[in-house]
Amino acid sequence: MRKLISPLLLAILFVTGCADALQRGILDQAYVSTARPSITIKANGLPLMASGQASANLFWTGMMGGLAIDMWIAVYGEGGLAPMAIAAQAQTPEGWHWDGIMDRPFSVDQGTEVFNGVTYQACTFVINPATDPFGDLLTGVKPDGQPQLWMARAFAARYNFDQDKIILEYREPLPEGVTDLSALPLGQANLLSEFNQRAREAFLVSGGPANPQGVVDGYIQGLRMKYMGQRFLGTASQNDNALGFD
Repeated sequence: MRKLISPLLLAILFVTGCADALQRGILDQAYVSTARPSITIKANGLPLMASGQASANLFWTGMMGGLAIDMWIAVYGEGGLAPMAIAAQAQTPEGWHWDGIMDRPFSVDQGTEVFNGVTYQACTFVINPATDPFGDLLTGVKPDGQPQLWMARAFAARYNFDQDKIILEYREPLPEGVTDLSALPLGQANLLSEFNQRAREAFLVSGGPANPQGVVDGYIQGLRMKYMGQRFLGTASQNDNALGFD
């Protein structure tokens, strides 16, 4: 006669299995997630600068105080004027989803890129570190006191019934003499295409590890979360069934 597993042991096994299946954090310089999406993201040739969990409030959603967003973030680079790469996973609360529009304000070169078989929306734009959540991790002021602007290309894709979003963003200092990406000066005709190619090659994306060991998960330091809003995250809406629709 076969022995029956006690309900308590079943509960322990279930909880243990769920814990193993929901790991998110840093493993060997890469951001890994075994939850949906199961994914591994690593910057190509850039060292890990900062990483960990974070919480943001997404305003303009009709929620008092903003909609609470859970995030996991990895920032790669050496600081100063060196290139920077950002990998982030953002999750809406139950009953909400990320909207499909992912373009940044005043962006150019809207298109798509494929990472690990998934199509990401992409666009290129200018960033002012003075009002950027990652502004303390890079140079924001030139020696003459003028703002040091950066150019960035972002990639974003929705997962898990649109409740999760993966955001990849690559940055370099905006070249001298360039102020508007939609009207480049003479001699800079290849600026965007070459930058966009470097941005695409900055990220190595693959499936998540099956049974990761040693995943590091804490809270990220050095970010100005008061500036973490829809410019970086995009917009979210409440599900129809949460509003009482059939």
